[in-house]
Amino acid sequence: MQRAEQEALRADQRVVVSELAEALVARAPDGLEPQFRAAFDRAPDDRARKRVVVDQIAGLTDASARALHARLRPRSA
Repeated sequence: MQRAEQEALRADQRVVVSELAEALVARAPDGLEPQFRAAFDRAPDDRARKRVVVDQIAGLTDASARALHARLRPRSA
């Protein structure tokens, strides 16, 4: 049972990270923390800008990633 629960949690985490990345890329530089916004603005190309988004997401805790995800991609009722 625990193994199935862990796999479901990991699957949910993958969805959150993927949707968060999509939302941040679509809104960038809005939604980025100040230090990442500056790096985004200095990035020479799309690949480098996407790397900045990945770096911001990598620095988030699970709770902060979920909170940001909820702010950027609210669930429909």
